[in-house]
Amino acid sequence: MSKIGIDVSSYQGKIDWAKVKDNGIEFAIIKIIRKDLYPDNQFETNWKGCNDCGITIQGVYNYSYADSVQKAENDAKEVIKILNGRKAMVWFDSEDDCQKNLGPKLISIINAYAAVILNAGLQFGVYSGEWFYKTYIQSQGSLNYPVWIANYGNNTGKLEPVHEPEIAGMVGWQYTSMGKVNGISGTVDMNIWYDDIQNRNPQK
Repeated sequence: MSKIGIDVSSYQGKIDWAKVKDNGIEFAIIKIIRKDLYPDNQFETNWKGCNDCGITIQGVYNYSYADSVQKAENDAKEVIKILNGRKAMVWFDSEDDCQKNLGPKLISIINAYAAVILNAGLQFGVYSGEWFYKTYIQSQGSLNYPVWIANYGNNTGKLEPVHEPEIAGMVGWQYTSMGKVNGISGTVDMNIWYDDIQNRNPQK
């Protein structure tokens, strides 16, 4: 059974998670780390808000600027430090210009990051836009991780099934960046999830 959720960062500011839950949101994915490798400004607040309201934290995401194996490994270690023993699936967000045209090296970067996360006993997945994923990742080799894919279609804020990606291993579809949810000022990314997220509920 699919579920509807959101992914959030400091861009959304302070969120009223009780209202978010009352609006039917079943899970959240939270940005954990910034480009400077400090925690996202709202990470701890969002983590606590979800747990206090009983919203499943499907995972955390790291918008990646890694263009080398060494940076990927270092970034993954910083994510683990911020989690500080908490369990959550970690999503490697690959979409930045610095990761274009790396060829097979991007696969090595993803695998290196994944190895650090998995060795820490955490789950790992890859997020990307459909075009970026097909052009710069899938074309360079296969990945044996869950994937979470963005395709906004006309980006109306509504679910448009005609634009649903067809990618092997896809467990989640980010279908708009123009979602409106009570408790959040402005817009928010909306996601439909196909996998069973209950077994990924992180420790408080």
